[in-house]
Amino acid sequence: MNIVIVDHVYLESEHIKKLQSLGSLQIYKDPPRNTVELKERIKDAEVVIVGWTQIDQEALESASKLEMVSIWATTCHYIDLKAAAEKGITVTHVPGYATEAVAEHTFALLLATIRKLPLADQHVRKGEFDWRPFGGRELAGKTMGVIGTGAIGCRVAEIARAFKMKVLGYDKYQNAKAEEIGFAYVDLSTLLKESDVVSLHVTLTPETRKMVGRKEIATMKNGAVLVNTSQGKVVDEEALTEALRTGKIAYAGLDVFDEEPPPKDNPLFKLDNAVFSPHIGFNTLEAAKRCTDICVDNIVKFLQGQPQNTCKPSA
Repeated sequence: MNIVIVDHVYLESEHIKKLQSLGSLQIYKDPPRNTVELKERIKDAEVVIVGWTQIDQEALESASKLEMVSIWATTCHYIDLKAAAEKGITVTHVPGYATEAVAEHTFALLLATIRKLPLADQHVRKGEFDWRPFGGRELAGKTMGVIGTGAIGCRVAEIARAFKMKVLGYDKYQNAKAEEIGFAYVDLSTLLKESDVVSLHVTLTPETRKMVGRKEIATMKNGAVLVNTSQGKVVDEEALTEALRTGKIAYAGLDVFDEEPPPKDNPLFKLDNAVFSPHIGFNTLEAAKRCTDICVDNIVKFLQGQPQNTCKPSA
């Protein structure tokens, strides 16, 4: 069994030993620079582990021996699932590994924005100590709208309740834990109109792409806060930039972008009412190890003829 790790994933010695016990192992620490390099890496692979690289139909067609792709992530959109299914390639992912990490990072971004922490930090580092420019907001008593109420969204709702916030949820499929956590489901329009904070926790699908655009932003409360730790493409970045400029949206905390890495001249970066991080919501030591544990176990189960955590193409 020829196993290839095509880009950077978290590996401990135990993971490497486990993979080597399954067959030959080739590890690449950086993503391929282009499609040609990707094809070269996977041309003889039977199993591929991928964390960041898009593997499209063209790349899949070039890998004649490929039987399985184990995605080192929750999302399945890195792979052309339809093309994989047509070639009989099993694709797996890692659901649920970063629930705590992403939920906690959501509040790290939220608190950093409403308390102006990056600006305050720069202020102190310059040798200044005037507290007056840094009036912030409190979360207690405010309403948080959670769009996407899977494991992460529900954990965000739980934390919001601990901050004494009212929580509204929106999802195509309602979670049975809503009553236990203490939040109510509403339609998207109501959520946007009534929320002081809107937090996004949906996967990227044709239906969710740019689900928060100009029309949706126009219905939001004046001075609302938007936090996105899901996928950059679920927000219309141009519309968000405009709303931040005008103050329609007072603050934004973004861990994800429409294009990653974002261009250095992204107009968002000229705004001081937004806080950014480089897609690190998942990135705690605990979560990274859990992700690799499950990613490797997905391969083991596949080789045993019992595939788990499989990704299926949309109907």
